[in-house]
Amino acid sequence: MRVTIDEGLFRCQIDLSKGIDLSIAVRKSDNVNCYYLSDPEFSYFDSPQFSGSLAKGGSVNCERISLYPHASGTHTECALHVLPVDFDMRKVTIPALQYCHLLTVQPALIEGDLVINQSVLSGLQNTEKFEALIVRTLPNDASKTNRNYSDTNPPYFEPETLSYLREMGFKHLITDLPSIDKESDEGRLAAHKNWFSEGGTVPSDRTVTELVYVPAEVKDGVYVLSMQVPAIETDAVPSRIVIYPCE
Repeated sequence: MRVTIDEGLFRCQIDLSKGIDLSIAVRKSDNVNCYYLSDPEFSYFDSPQFSGSLAKGGSVNCERISLYPHASGTHTECALHVLPVDFDMRKVTIPALQYCHLLTVQPALIEGDLVINQSVLSGLQNTEKFEALIVRTLPNDASKTNRNYSDTNPPYFEPETLSYLREMGFKHLITDLPSIDKESDEGRLAAHKNWFSEGGTVPSDRTVTELVYVPAEVKDGVYVLSMQVPAIETDAVPSRIVIYPCE
């Protein structure tokens, strides 16, 4: 099925059968991990009256999953992650389809850390006033889908850079990093707070998505983005991020 997307200054056609899934799945083994958090746990319901496992003779599979969304795959979070707001992921406004920029960057080496600052993003333009940005970092390889980032001090965003992106008009930031903040920053979470807080208010239409993987063959440019998130009463949820090439 082909769909025409017309949004202000930009118009294109997409083929819904040609979506590129950037999500890192939650698996029963070999998961991505960070922040020293435990891996996902899967178990089937079992009682003397009922088995929730087809493999054990049950009539259906009834499986329980326990996981930390922030550490177990692609996830989307709202301001409740770092601020005491009165909304959660059920109330966040995310368009069904929207235009986005995909940009590849080489983080700058600053005092031993790899940092995404305004200089790294100097080539970014948002003349079309798109609200979503996907940032792919270099080096980029498939190990990002099952890497253990704990105690590795991964690249991160300079906090002021989030203010810069917000002022450019972006509302949905998607990255392949485990966090937009430094792994250990004494709990400041300044990048998150700069992103979610705007002039003393905290809008409910702003998100951060972390731990995606953008394959090398996917070129930088403009795409149509589908952010798929479940309605769960919490600050962050596993999510599926799909982009469609513009034709």
